[in-house]
Amino acid sequence: MPDIETRDPAALLARLPAALAAALEAPAYAAHLAGIDPAAVTDRAALARLPVLRKGEMPARQREKLPFGGFVPGAVGGFPRLFTSPGPIFEPQRAGDDPWGGAPALEAAGFRAGEVVLNTFGYHLTPGGFIFDTAARALGCAVIPAGPGNTEQQLDLIEAYRPAGYVGTPDFLKVLLDAGAKAGRDVSSLGKA
Repeated sequence: MPDIETRDPAALLARLPAALAAALEAPAYAAHLAGIDPAAVTDRAALARLPVLRKGEMPARQREKLPFGGFVPGAVGGFPRLFTSPGPIFEPQRAGDDPWGGAPALEAAGFRAGEVVLNTFGYHLTPGGFIFDTAARALGCAVIPAGPGNTEQQLDLIEAYRPAGYVGTPDFLKVLLDAGAKAGRDVSSLGKA
């Protein structure tokens, strides 16, 4: 089991002050967390007293100061990719091999280096496709950047590349498995999702 899955909660709480201090570098977080001393947030009770920023508030806050509402320090052109998620919420991708931190989640789900992963999340204005693409590649997996749809073509890819795992929406996985069964196609390589 990876060390990240067994870390002591106290060790995670010890990281809170630095994380909060980094957040305070963004003007909107500094305003939202005004009066908070990051060094004092070292236990669950202190964490519970932090003001919550709801996802539903972000679109209006971002419209006040496009594109990121002051929540992201740095110039827009300094990020490798820029996205919009439902809301709309504008969000950048940081630089790095696994900027979204998804590799540990895939590893916890059983994905391993050297395996092939079928990624059916979209590679477009929302970050899902790129989140799982970079996570799988950081883990050492080969990625089939399939996106959603094109069921027949994806069945061809599954039979040819024999991916060990699937990332995407559960409903599209069901579409693929049902279509494969109906057409007598071999999708048995998909052992984890």
